[in-house]
Amino acid sequence: MARSKETVAKVSAAALVSLAALLGGVAWLSANDVANAATTWTAFGSLATITAAVVAIWTLVALKRDSADRTRPVILAELRAAVLTRDAEFIVRNVGQSVARDVKVDFDPPLPVLEGDAAEGLATPYLQRRYSQVIPTFPPGLALYNSYQDANDNDEPTPDDFTATITYYDMHGHKYTDSYDLTMDVLRGHTAGYPSNTDDKGMQRREVKALEAIARGIGRH
Repeated sequence: MARSKETVAKVSAAALVSLAALLGGVAWLSANDVANAATTWTAFGSLATITAAVVAIWTLVALKRDSADRTRPVILAELRAAVLTRDAEFIVRNVGQSVARDVKVDFDPPLPVLEGDAAEGLATPYLQRRYSQVIPTFPPGLALYNSYQDANDNDEPTPDDFTATITYYDMHGHKYTDSYDLTMDVLRGHTAGYPSNTDDKGMQRREVKALEAIARGIGRH
């Protein structure tokens, strides 16, 4: 809304400047007897009407563009540290306000295609298969998660640095293309505490603490 007001304000300011220039021209013509005053003012009135119409059209176009920008789908790609692990997740989200259609995610360099024994125990084949296909419908708020790499001890054949390019359409058929340059170096600088008590008693204590944290969170709402 603030952006719409700013656009309208700029258009209105430009119109006022134009009208002031016309008024100055009329005054000069009248003062120098270049044209008849009545004729001059009639011409000025016509020009003012045309100017007002143009301003109205500009304003409507600006408001329509701003409205489309606010309500369009926006598909975002990111690498994020997974919860309680050192793994990195590749996430694709629709952070816009409307449904995206025919979403295609391309990787540069491309993800390797692994089959048979080469794919055993790896997460890369799932990532590659998911994004080798077009996603027909991607509603707002939807997030797709895939394991990407272990930030410290990686055995996945995925590139450390890559570009994710996302092509998609809105409900009116308008095409959008967004590109994101992503790197594992950012996550390798991530510091956090990770659980080390993985025996039975340690796991039980962690479960109790987790339930208590959930209960506290629910109690605050």
